[in-house]
Amino acid sequence: MLRGSVRKTSLLKSNSINFLRNTRTTMFMSTKASSDITGTSNNGSTPVEPPQVLFTVRDTARVVTLNRPQKLNALNTNMCSMMFNTLNEYSKSDMINLVILKSSNGKRSFCAGGDVATVASWNLAKDYNKSVEFFQHEYSLNFQLSTFNKPIVSIMDGITMGGGVGLSIHTPFRIATEYTKWAMPEMDIGFFPDVGVTFALPRIITICNNQSQMAAYLCLTGDVLNGEDAYTLGLASHYVTHENLVNLERRLGEVTEVDVFRQSDKYSDKQDRGDKMMNIINNSIKEYSYQLPDNYKFRYSDVQLDVIEKCFNITKVQNINDIIRNLESFEGSVDAKNFALEIKDRLSKKSFTSMDLVIRLLQDNSKDHIESSIRRDLYTAANMCHNNVDGLSEFSEATNHKLNLKNREPYPWKNNLKAILSTQVTSLTSPKPSIPISLLKNNVDVTWNNYPFHGKYQLPTESFIKNLISKKDFTKESLIQYFMNNNVFTKDKVGVRYILNNIIRRKCKPTEKASLLKWVD
Repeated sequence: MLRGSVRKTSLLKSNSINFLRNTRTTMFMSTKASSDITGTSNNGSTPVEPPQVLFTVRDTARVVTLNRPQKLNALNTNMCSMMFNTLNEYSKSDMINLVILKSSNGKRSFCAGGDVATVASWNLAKDYNKSVEFFQHEYSLNFQLSTFNKPIVSIMDGITMGGGVGLSIHTPFRIATEYTKWAMPEMDIGFFPDVGVTFALPRIITICNNQSQMAAYLCLTGDVLNGEDAYTLGLASHYVTHENLVNLERRLGEVTEVDVFRQSDKYSDKQDRGDKMMNIINNSIKEYSYQLPDNYKFRYSDVQLDVIEKCFNITKVQNINDIIRNLESFEGSVDAKNFALEIKDRLSKKSFTSMDLVIRLLQDNSKDHIESSIRRDLYTAANMCHNNVDGLSEFSEATNHKLNLKNREPYPWKNNLKAILSTQVTSLTSPKPSIPISLLKNNVDVTWNNYPFHGKYQLPTESFIKNLISKKDFTKESLIQYFMNNNVFTKDKVGVRYILNNIIRRKCKPTEKASLLKWVD
């Protein structure tokens, strides 16, 4: 039996975490940081290196601040270990209502990823244990964040890539700003989109993703998205301008048990109380949310979305060569064909080993539960560090080429000329007796197949809308009114009309009967 599988069943039935013991408020808590290190010794004379992660108190909230600005907050083993251990302590406290995860680097970066340049150097020196230890700590932190028993608000202000996506994607509240730069760029260094994103993206992306097409496209191409597009696609749950973040953080620190009582005269049980706390946090963020710019236009046109939808369906391909053939043979307008060939040319310059891994991981992790998915990422990362499957991984050499040696030319992939077998991909994603490794145990012993809160607080997905109109008759306007006026979670939410117009235009057509909408696959 899987660890936490029994708890998982009961958790999914209630669709929430037991927050009761975690939402009691201490009304007179000090706002001074309990572990704030100033950068000087006790006598104020000898400078010391500032901590790479800061842990501070803001009333009933705890603020975790990444503080490695010179490396754009790239994660190392120490940072992941500090956060994991501190979050374990937070999970046991009755005095904490929520956790805020942010950066000290202003609008420049939230987190640029894991420090893979150092990992590559360790691998080339055959110091594999250090590399595997890093990934063990990073992925254990990702799993901890995904099942944490308190609300977490991640502020993705600035560069949010790779490991930075892993810190935010699993949390129910993910804030994008006008400075957000979101991407999973691992294909360029021969790695793979790790940190649980092949579990997350099939479930949360709003547009062009009924068969994980947009998830596959973003993982394979490494496209960089701005904050508005990240929000529209569901990668962020809210859109807040940079200048509003200070006031938002202050407001979140003020969220107390009193707010729960104000929302209702009484609550029925522990789960109800926890849900109300989540809703209060959501509404608090909405207070500071900002309308998308007047001139905002979604990055991908309808023509491009059609190409992505038809060429990147992971249920109909076995490997990257199938996708490349789809792109080469795509039939459509001139613009559509040009886009398909442009993407095909971009993919041909990336690691075929890594791209085959992406497809397999999306296929497996889109059906699996979160713990098993992140564990699979851990096995894959360890195998790529050791390069123990027929020498297929060029991760260390390509990373050294690009990040350590600063070569501007793409790495010359040696294995792209080889036929990669399905059994080799399976071996890369499987545990090896020679590398005994597991996720570190956290204090919340649960796992699940779907996030219990993500769908409530982000923009609606195509699959949700498809399911809705299959059960009830809607016209275009009545569907929009349902989400904008009747649905408590999307009412007054930024961008609702915009995304509905996009989805209805592409995926629905009116029937002859009273212009009712019919879904078109």
